[in-house]
Amino acid sequence: MDKYPRFEEVKKHLADFLPNTDNAPNYDSVLEFTLEKVISDVSIYTNIPILELPEELEPTILGLAVQTIDTHQWLVPKDQQVGNVQSLSEGDTSVSFRSPSDIYSALQATNTITDNYVMLLNNFRRLAQ
Repeated sequence: MDKYPRFEEVKKHLADFLPNTDNAPNYDSVLEFTLEKVISDVSIYTNIPILELPEELEPTILGLAVQTIDTHQWLVPKDQQVGNVQSLSEGDTSVSFRSPSDIYSALQATNTITDNYVMLLNNFRRLAQ
């Protein structure tokens, strides 16, 4: 996969929006994975090759990356996450969590492009060739 030419600069901006205040051990991996996924999704949606994505899309890419990380709690410590609970029982209190493979599958299927950004991306969208 081609790497966006300004990937490192955009990653630095993303780190400014989401500082590593909890010293998450996988912090860099989460930022890189999310940014690569968002850039790929934007490229696919707009029909613009990754190497040709204009710098004007960077604020949108950053917004989508921040929203994705926050929504899916990828930087929230496991003991503070609320989205991984699969079921709760009241009698004698039982809590079960989703398996890591279920979570990973959900992350792979995540659509990072939300309705809030479609109108912006439509301004750059090309016809498929």
